[in-house]
Amino acid sequence: MNNINLKELKKEIPDIFEKVRIDVKQILGRHRAGLNLGLAEMGMYRGGFIGGMHFPPGTDIVMNKTPLKIILEEQPYEIVWAYTYHILLHEYLHSLGIWDERLCRAITLRISEEIFKDADHPAIILAKNGIGTYFPNLHLIYAPSEYHPDGISIEYVMDFDRESYSYYS
Repeated sequence: MNNINLKELKKEIPDIFEKVRIDVKQILGRHRAGLNLGLAEMGMYRGGFIGGMHFPPGTDIVMNKTPLKIILEEQPYEIVWAYTYHILLHEYLHSLGIWDERLCRAITLRISEEIFKDADHPAIILAKNGIGTYFPNLHLIYAPSEYHPDGISIEYVMDFDRESYSYYS
């Protein structure tokens, strides 16, 4: 069904993140540079999963590879793209200091609606109904901001935050 694999998606993630950064700057007037993206097998627990995490006050965003691999196998490219955008947007907002999970979800929805306009756009559906929409038998687990999984192996995405490098040129 899908014509993209994880290796190819990792090459696209910096472009998706750049769109997130531009969209947040356009809607909220805020931005942040110097972030890293890591992919880690955080698994699924009790019928649920964590899509991504930001470790305050640090510079890492970590996406869970487990649901990412499932969505790559089961959903078309448009859903994979929207899922990646959604997770990066949500975690980027956390990196800007929006710690309250309910508020972060509301702002994620607001930005998605203002950017994509069409109520049927997968990014809006994800923001409105939750990422479980495309995982019908699973539920998202929201981890508290102080949660730090120990001992996970993180694979970093190269050239993720391109704006960070522009300060050195």
